[in-house]
Amino acid sequence: MSDVTREDIVASIRSLGVRPGDLMLVHSSLSSFGRVDGGAEAVGQALIDTVAPGGTVMVPTFNYGSLPYDPATTQSLTGAISDAFWRLTGAVRSHHPTHAFAAIGPLAEEMMADHQNMDPLGHTSPLGRLWRADGWVLLIGCDHRSSSLIHTAEEALKVPYVGRTRVAGVLRGKEVTEVTVRRPGCSNGFNVVGDTMRQMKTIRETVVGKSTLQLMRAGDVMAVASGMLARDPAALLCRQPDCERCAWARERINAKSRSS
Repeated sequence: MSDVTREDIVASIRSLGVRPGDLMLVHSSLSSFGRVDGGAEAVGQALIDTVAPGGTVMVPTFNYGSLPYDPATTQSLTGAISDAFWRLTGAVRSHHPTHAFAAIGPLAEEMMADHQNMDPLGHTSPLGRLWRADGWVLLIGCDHRSSSLIHTAEEALKVPYVGRTRVAGVLRGKEVTEVTVRRPGCSNGFNVVGDTMRQMKTIRETVVGKSTLQLMRAGDVMAVASGMLARDPAALLCRQPDCERCAWARERINAKSRSS
């Protein structure tokens, strides 16, 4: 199989319905393509090309609190494409110390603004703005376990298990300042959202190279995830017996049920 090109990626995403001027959040796996001519940077440029002119692309550039955070230097741990993307000319990166995003396009400053507060993925985050704008969510070679917007649904419904915190470091020069931020829970149960959306035919799919691309509206993701949580607050928790986060979440749900 020949290398996937920047043009191949643009054509594939456009075939799903993305148009110039659109707003799009992308979760991605570089290795899912096989070989890409130009590597991660070429994919990042292809994402920009897809919505150009006038569109804006967002990607997660999370470091999960593993290192003190400096938006100008700290590596993204959400894949090679995201790490290449925030280094591209014109990229704006948010200042959240554990769950920063990066964006390129006319809405980049607006989408990234004031994202250094306690809540990484809630209503006031870049994801909350994406939801209110009903932008696109594109999954490249990954599934809904990577879809951070589903955490926004947990926050919006204020399920009993949201509210965990952690201490993270912010790097300013050589000085590290500790801050307390919200800590999202487990996402290993999130594929149930994708299963339901596929049944509802609200996911568009194609293949480029060896990678499966899934495109959907942010509003559809939020509607499905929120509906599931409204019916059962434990709906998005994983079933892995050794998952301490989901076990703790179920305890919080049960405690809330007993007290109400």
